[in-house]
Amino acid sequence: MLSTYNGEKYLKEQLDSLFNQTYENFELIVRDDGSTDRTLKILKSYDIHLLESQENIGVKKSFSLLLEYAIEHSDGNYFMFCDQDDIWEKDKVEKTLQKMQELESQDKDMPLLVHTDLKVVDESLKLLHNSFWEYEYLNPKLNSFHRLLIQNTITGCTMMINRELATLSLPIPNDSIMHDWWIGLVASKFGKIDFIDEGLIYYRQHSLNSIGAKGFSALSILLKFYKIFSKNESYILHLRNNIHQAKTFLNQFRNTLDKDTIVMLEEFIGIEYKSFLQKRKILLKHKILKQGFLRNLGLLLKI
Repeated sequence: MLSTYNGEKYLKEQLDSLFNQTYENFELIVRDDGSTDRTLKILKSYDIHLLESQENIGVKKSFSLLLEYAIEHSDGNYFMFCDQDDIWEKDKVEKTLQKMQELESQDKDMPLLVHTDLKVVDESLKLLHNSFWEYEYLNPKLNSFHRLLIQNTITGCTMMINRELATLSLPIPNDSIMHDWWIGLVASKFGKIDFIDEGLIYYRQHSLNSIGAKGFSALSILLKFYKIFSKNESYILHLRNNIHQAKTFLNQFRNTLDKDTIVMLEEFIGIEYKSFLQKRKILLKHKILKQGFLRNLGLLLKI
């Protein structure tokens, strides 16, 4: 599933990498989000299933519609998300599918998610770092539900999900922060997440990235300290987004959640209205923490 928007600059390289995969038994479903450049012309020169649209609804909603369409109109058992400006290693699909099938051999009915590391590159594909996880100081093993509530560590363009997880994740609500974050939460609570410790995608960084890689440098660390000890409100704004997403998750799945998870979500949702000490007690009690000292310092000092 590929969502495009004014992607003519890098799109052909990405499409070529998809159609050069060692595993060839897949269908590429593309939704264009109202492009005004040559994106549609490029797409139509390839053997794809194109959902044309003049409406610009944004990347999260576009991928949500793609997943809904794929579930309804295909008999595929596995689904992958693709960005328009990256390049996939030729064995990305093959290796991810192999890992997925290993997991399914243990429990074929379980909702499953497999994701991989990424190679961070610049606009010209010059390597910036061989591992996105190292670049961002992320540990893919820390993928429990309480951790994913506060920080997403799963990059959508690296994911493969099975039909069970895809069905359970829909509808992807408007109050979710991003489609990959929402699906990761569902997988962590009701299924299983596994990963391949290998960069199987060239993650291109440029001025038009929706999210992108930030990395940790001396300058970025100084900026983080500035945000922590200044009146910068970004931590509060991010926390509110986390809370809205948690509230939506609770509403959507309350009838299938265990009591402890409901209590955790209810306490997290109400954290803004608690005292200084109560806020920190809730986060520590339920281990709702980010990865890394600086991230948690900012969280615990700024909320």
